[in-house]
Amino acid sequence: SGENNVDFLDSGCAMRKTVTRQNSKLGGESSKSDFIIWEIEVPKELVGRLIGRQGRFMSFLRQASGAKIYVSTLPYFHDSQVCHIEGSPHQVEKVLSLIGKKFKELSLTNIYALPPPAPLTLHSLLMTAWLFLPDGVTVEVVVANQVDAGHMFLQQHTHPTFHVLRSLDQQMYACYSQPEIPTLPTPVEVGIICAAPGLDGAWFRAQVISYFEETNEVELRYVDYGGYEKVKIDTLRQIRSDFLSLPFQGAEVLLDNVVPLPDEDRFSSEADAAVSEMTRGAVLVAQVTNYDSATGLPLIQLWNLMGDEVVSINRTLVERGFAQWLDY
Repeated sequence: SGENNVDFLDSGCAMRKTVTRQNSKLGGESSKSDFIIWEIEVPKELVGRLIGRQGRFMSFLRQASGAKIYVSTLPYFHDSQVCHIEGSPHQVEKVLSLIGKKFKELSLTNIYALPPPAPLTLHSLLMTAWLFLPDGVTVEVVVANQVDAGHMFLQQHTHPTFHVLRSLDQQMYACYSQPEIPTLPTPVEVGIICAAPGLDGAWFRAQVISYFEETNEVELRYVDYGGYEKVKIDTLRQIRSDFLSLPFQGAEVLLDNVVPLPDEDRFSSEADAAVSEMTRGAVLVAQVTNYDSATGLPLIQLWNLMGDEVVSINRTLVERGFAQWLDY
């Protein structure tokens, strides 16, 4: 059939059903409840035409198909952007058909469904493995980890893939509680994804950011729950390829327009505490408004919906004297 199903087979919780070949028939016997995500890479020079003047072509695609569709800017791809489509197979097929008619030269291959690496190979993953915040669209988020007042990791808890994270956590717990799972080969390759131990037997997906050969340590970035940590290499384990199917849920972001006070090179502990107090346990709304030129990370505006009141985290931090506002 040309289909490539990426499912957690024995968990009773199929992550997603996606089709990798553009000539596969999307319709057929699929049930109406089937939900798929399809992402196509769009060269920068075509993005304007795809969105249309004042977003008209995007609006037309949404109305004609009923699918959710937006263009996301990935800071890691300088020469292209990603068109994200989600809906039933019929809705997605309709969108692809309309895009294909207008853009004969555009590949409609689903980059979201590219198969993960073969078992226990340790290639650096495509950055599309991350679940990025969509560009210029407000989304509900929660703070998973706060590095400092202006630097945090967000999770999109309303995204259709988010509920699978609990299932993945349970499967990793079961897998890595077994003895004799292979450790990482050394020297460790910077950029690889591995399994890292947490509290109470939990295991988390993490990316190696730096390798310190003299101390036999690495610095990790936790890709689902956020944060950085330096750990001994022998505590880490190779990751099973099926544990790489779920997009990484932790979106690393910086607050836009907010910088430390004059003559300070970092935010104060009071600033960190203020942001933590405003965001802890709260449902927030975030919007990507820019990208940081030094790191490529998204710059965001962040709001807390306190009752009927909408409170800007960015502006409140400045108004309370913990940061300064910087306009570009």
